[in-house]
Amino acid sequence: MRNVKSKKFTLIAAAIILVLSFTIVLAAQNKDITWFSIFEGNSYKLRLESGIKKLEKTDTAILLGTEDLKALLAEKNKAAEVYMDLNTDMYDVDEKGRIMLPISEEKNYDLGKVFFMGSNGWTARNIDIAIDDSKYLSAADAKGYESVLKDQAPDYHSRLVNQNNTLPDGYNNENLVTIKGVQAIISNKGMRLDKVTLEALKIMLDKAAADGVKGFVLNSTYRSYSEQKNLFDYRFNERKASGAANPYEEASKVVAYPGTSEHQTGMALDILSVEYPKGSVFSQSKEYAWLKENCWDYGFIPRYPEEKTEKTRISFEPWHYRYIGKPLSLYAKQTDLCLEELVESLQKNKFTSFKASDEDVYLFMLIKKGQDFIMEDGLNVDYTLMELTEEDNLIVINK
Repeated sequence: MRNVKSKKFTLIAAAIILVLSFTIVLAAQNKDITWFSIFEGNSYKLRLESGIKKLEKTDTAILLGTEDLKALLAEKNKAAEVYMDLNTDMYDVDEKGRIMLPISEEKNYDLGKVFFMGSNGWTARNIDIAIDDSKYLSAADAKGYESVLKDQAPDYHSRLVNQNNTLPDGYNNENLVTIKGVQAIISNKGMRLDKVTLEALKIMLDKAAADGVKGFVLNSTYRSYSEQKNLFDYRFNERKASGAANPYEEASKVVAYPGTSEHQTGMALDILSVEYPKGSVFSQSKEYAWLKENCWDYGFIPRYPEEKTEKTRISFEPWHYRYIGKPLSLYAKQTDLCLEELVESLQKNKFTSFKASDEDVYLFMLIKKGQDFIMEDGLNVDYTLMELTEEDNLIVINK
């Protein structure tokens, strides 16, 4: 019995000596190690403000939860909330949504990009994760930052114009051009459109013609302030003479008040057809059917849909189309939002990811005018600055 106890004591003593020897060797090599980490084995960990988070692993990968990664990045960048664009093409994700980091000699991982909002605007940087000798995962420091917007003017084609979002006093689109070379009948000589809008219109009507739809008529395009005022006054007096209780409100349902009309931008147009030349029956035409299905692919939207009259406060106008550009037109189609709803959605969500196709994925980031977009040095981001309202712009990133 005494020999058995002696053997147990000898084994315990040998184990203690072995652990002490191992610790001394590691200390000599400047390894960061604690008694806790020795008994913890080969686990990988995150050091968060809430405490140490132990990560699960497989034989070949460390399993990093996206919420854990967001917490790490938020603490690193002192941000209340962060938005991640992960390199899912490079790293697999398991059934629980955890990023699978391959276990190898390489201890640095480029996981994608992180975006966060501060008082001065948006900041974008790489998600560079490193693993130290104690198997703690940490986010690398930024290399430095650069302001990229500076005095950049936003693309105005996505600007919301309605009764609550009026055009600035003295607004004048200097990019108006006379309409030529379109596969449509032009109802009045000298009609003009915004240059970018006209180029998109030509491509769209060429495709319609290729599909066998050729009876388009351009009925109304750009209108000056005075032209819009004369049209509104005519409708107002018409409603007043008919005894309408509120002739202004009734007139506003069919004609926008000057300063609230999209026609003044040169980015809106009324389209009819040879077979159905009146707006009241245009929705019965094959031209309308083609536009309703395909206009989005060319940057246009049906501006005043029948099911959105309460939101737009304009009667159903199947003939009225507005150019807002891609990818916003594609986003409007996929989400079934009119322009008012689209802007409200972007304002509410701040950061929106939109998959237009397998090849085209976009990020929408709302930014107040006067704010900046700051990127980490060396970060490559393909972006466009769009104008939404008098107060809000939108950063559109093509992934």
